[in-house]
Amino acid sequence: EKNDIEVENALEYYRQAGEGGSSEGWFNLGHFLWNRAGELPAKNFLSSNAISSMEAFWKAIELGDPDAMYFVGVQYMSEEESSNGNKYQEGLELITTAAQENGHSGALYYLSLFYYNGFPELDIAPSSVTDFMQRLDTAAEAGNADALFLRGHNFYHGDDGRGQDYSRALDDFLLAADVGHADAAVSAGAMLHKGVGTDIDQQKAFHLYQLGGELGSIEGWRNVVACYALGEGVPRSKSTAEYIANTMLKDGSDEHDDGCNDK
Repeated sequence: EKNDIEVENALEYYRQAGEGGSSEGWFNLGHFLWNRAGELPAKNFLSSNAISSMEAFWKAIELGDPDAMYFVGVQYMSEEESSNGNKYQEGLELITTAAQENGHSGALYYLSLFYYNGFPELDIAPSSVTDFMQRLDTAAEAGNADALFLRGHNFYHGDDGRGQDYSRALDDFLLAADVGHADAAVSAGAMLHKGVGTDIDQQKAFHLYQLGGELGSIEGWRNVVACYALGEGVPRSKSTAEYIANTMLKDGSDEHDDGCNDK
């Protein structure tokens, strides 16, 4: 009951902030209600929470909030079948506005893949590799973690128009890890562990594996376990390896690798 009161108080604070002209207040209210709707056994987009959520998001959009534009735009574009012929177009316009007028990094990254893949429902043909590279670079330069990771992946493998360049791949993985990308942290760790495009640095590799694990990567924890088991980048400790395996690898998959996975 106390938690319910606290929740209602928080919602009221967000609402008051929104009514006072804060787009962030409306966005936070919308996001909270959206998550509450998602807690239902099957999300009902016609539920009162979902409807109230979209109303709050639209009020944020009217105040120019790019996060709300991007969120609502993606929801519109994600519908399997558009109940309205203009729904996809409206979603795309919202995402485009968030990207072009506000520099929203998530919107920029979304559009790079959207145009590269094409969208038959709007008669949009797949873009050229050159266009994709330019769009992805813009998203990466805006600091989007997914864009940095994908560009790093392209440099690592030499695909999607990029020449193979391990040094640039590592740079992108490290930048993506710095802004919270778990797989990028593990990939950077593996490159440092193996000395791919850089000098071997097992200690830094260990810390990156651990960062990846803390950010949610099971592979990161597997590599941390391997490092403790083998004494690579950290003093060897069988008991620590077993403890982490038993606590962080809860699916029972505790097979140790050589700490050298790159993706």
